[in-house]
Amino acid sequence: MNQEIRIVLVEDNKAYTKSLLEIIGLSGDMVCVETYATTGSCESAYSADAPPEADVILLDLKIPQKGGLSLVPMLRERAPDSAIVVLTSNDDYRTVLEAIKLGVVGYVLKDTSVADLRRIIREVNDGGSVIDPQLSRHVLAAFREDEGLESGLLSDREREVLELMAEGLVKKEVAEKLGISYSAVALYTSNIYEKLQVPNVAAAVATAIRKGII
Repeated sequence: MNQEIRIVLVEDNKAYTKSLLEIIGLSGDMVCVETYATTGSCESAYSADAPPEADVILLDLKIPQKGGLSLVPMLRERAPDSAIVVLTSNDDYRTVLEAIKLGVVGYVLKDTSVADLRRIIREVNDGGSVIDPQLSRHVLAAFREDEGLESGLLSDREREVLELMAEGLVKKEVAEKLGISYSAVALYTSNIYEKLQVPNVAAAVATAIRKGII
């Protein structure tokens, strides 16, 4: 039997916390090991000699005191093996970019379906990264018409691949959309990561937007 995915939940809304605990508890392969309702309580726990061991940290942005984003640098330092996923109602693209630059591997809106949320948790636990498709489209729309100083860093095809992946398409779907082979998409993706010096799609999107590439 596979080991359960250990989750830490940082969320102050009691009703939403209860809902998340039910989603996690009924998943069959996940368990919530700790919950925190303030930045202070989370900081105290992770500042201890033996911080919580978790595979995934679900982090709300609007928790009391300092706000969720303030926790990310500390969480990355104290729990480097935990995948941090922002789960929020905040769809401002500037906040998305800031969160990704700080090192979160997922940014997901709270109206995400139960099935999608479980899929996202499993995906980031396996080393993947996720930006809510609604947010990706919103972010890209704000920058797509800007040529940018480094727009030539990626080829036209690489930009197409990155934009489609940012919208939530997997490599197979990108290949079908563009009418090219899966191996070609895999090669383009590898080139994108190498050129932007990033490890995943979320970081690639953030870097490309910051540089004005997409």
